[in-house]
Formats: sequence, structure tokens, C-alpha cells
Amino acid sequence: MPPYLLLFAVSLAGWPLSIRKPQFRKGFLLAVGTLFWLAASLRYVTGFDYRFYETIFQQVSDSGLAAFSTLREIEPGYLLLNAAVAGLGGNFRMFLFVFHLLFTALVFAAIHRWSPAPWLSVYLFLTLQYFALSMNFMRQALAAAIVLCIYPFLEKRRLLPCFALILLAACFHRTALLMLPLCPLLLLRVSKRHYAASALLAAAAYVLMDPLIGFALRFFPKYQHYLTEKYWQGNSLLYVLMPAGCFLLALPLLRRALQEPSRSPVLMNSVFYALLMQVFITRHFILERFSIYPAIFSLLALPEAALLPGKKFPAKARVALLLAGGLAYFLFAASQGFHGVYPFHGVWDQARTLSA
Repeated sequence: MPPYLLLFAVSLAGWPLSIRKPQFRKGFLLAVGTLFWLAASLRYVTGFDYRFYETIFQQVSDSGLAAFSTLREIEPGYLLLNAAVAGLGGNFRMFLFVFHLLFTALVFAAIHRWSPAPWLSVYLFLTLQYFALSMNFMRQALAAAIVLCIYPFLEKRRLLPCFALILLAACFHRTALLMLPLCPLLLLRVSKRHYAASALLAAAAYVLMDPLIGFALRFFPKYQHYLTEKYWQGNSLLYVLMPAGCFLLALPLLRRALQEPSRSPVLMNSVFYALLMQVFITRHFILERFSIYPAIFSLLALPEAALLPGKKFPAKARVALLLAGGLAYFLFAASQGFHGVYPFHGVWDQARTLSA
């Protein structure tokens, strides 16, 4: 766990730094982002899919462009990234450096531009498991990082740039296409009628989930193998506590949206729809993958909600509660071995094994 403890420490160090030296915000993000990048790039067999992605890289390296026809289930953008690194003579380790540089740069640039408390966003990036996600679901993590970049366009209701970025994200994981119909929903005004109607539709979809999926698989038969895999099983309600907690902590945004209808509803709506979508994992765990896209906006939504002024529940108390909740979820994730990244194994462990 030492790498995680280090990342915890440097993330929290940004709290007093942001108060005493706010001018060092950019330098703080650059330094911390570099640590996250190096940690992810220097891992060794950390992440359930580590060997899977290592095999893909080797196939692309050996076959070149021919791999695009033999690996049709892998998105072309991801294959092209593999081919670019392999074409320059890099190995899988070099690919990890390039991949995690792109992912970390996108996320930390978004935090720098749009988070009111970058240190808190970085802390949530670690504790809410987006860092862990990048070391396992690599393609989807990069797709989610690209989706995060649609935020300023969503706020300005510019859907065409949003759709362009979503299509780019889909070049790394097809599930990003879910954001095409979701974007207009994120722009709807926050209201009781809006949320009640969405909740009712989600409840109906929950009840009718299996018939709906059975009908969809008639048109996409190549995905039928998921029906017999372990990820098709449902998870317990325990896994809904985190998105429910995020929704409760975002309630200051809900109150503000109701009081000031002219405010952008994007961040509050993203937390709400992430909660609705994550409830579906109690039916089929694999459906969690779709919730990642609205959920990643919590890196911006939760810090903004925590820092809103309040008399009965001041900002400092909300920040403390958010820190405690993040820590609790991190400890739970580590105990459950989320994404196969706990404990963390680095290249130093590989060297130690080879020398033994």
C-alpha cells in the first residue's frame, strides 16, 4: 500500500497549500499528476486486465495494421495508440507510460480548469476509484477522461462539440455512445417533475431489464456471451451506498439549482443520473460500466457542492464529511480488491522476484 499512502499524503497536502499559497495551484497539480502518472505506469501485473492488454499490445506489435482485422472487438482508437507506440519501437512498458500520460493529462487538465478545489478533486480521483479504474478498464478509463472534457460545452449548451468528443471517446470504448442520448438529459432543468419522471422510467427499466436486453441481443448477438459470465450476476445494495452518498453530498447543488434556475444543471444532473444508473448493478454488475460516464463528473460536482456557503451546515463541515466518505469508500474498495489493484505491485516487485 505504500504508493497509495504517498498519493493520499500529497493529495491532502494541497489543502493547506491552496489556502496559504493559492498561486501554486498549477504547480501542485503538475507535481501530483506526475506522481499518479508514474505510479500507474510503473505497475506490474496490477489490474485484472493487465495481461489482457499486454497480449493486445504484443499482437499489434507483431502483426502491425493486420491486427485491426484480427482484433475487431477492440476499438480502433485504442489499437491505433498501440500501433503508434509499437511503430516507434516501444514495448508494453512504454505503452503504459504513453497511455497513462494521456489519461492523467486529460483528467488533471479538467480539474485545473473547472474544479473550485483541485486538491479535493485529486483526493476524490484516488478515493472514488477512478485511478484504480485506469489500471484495469484502460480503454473505458480513457473514454471517460475524454467525456469529462465535454463539460464546458455542456454548460454552454453546445451539443455539436459534445457529440464530436463523445464519438472520439467511443473510438476507445463503445459504451461512451451512451452519452449521446444522455447529454440532452443533463441539460434539463432541475425540478421535482424531471427527477420523478426519470426515477419512474428507471424503475420500469429495472423491472423489465432482462426482456429488454434479450430483445437488444437479437440485433447484437456477439454480446450474448455476457449472459453466462460472472459479471452478469447482480451485486448487493451495499454497492449503491457510494453513489447514494455522492447524491446526498451534492444536495447543496440541488438547492442552488432550484433557487437559481438560470444556473447550469449539468453537475447536479450528472450525480443524479449516475445514481440511477448505478442502481442497475444490483441486477447485472456489468451495467456499472455505463454509469462511469456521468459519475466521473463528480470530480467537479462534489467539490463545488462542498464549498457552497451554508449556515446550518458550513462548507468546512461538508468538506470534512466528503473526506471521511472518500476514505471509507477507499478502504472498502481495497478490502474488496476492486479492479485487482490492491495490493499495488510495481516493477520493483518484479525485479525482487527475478533476483530471488
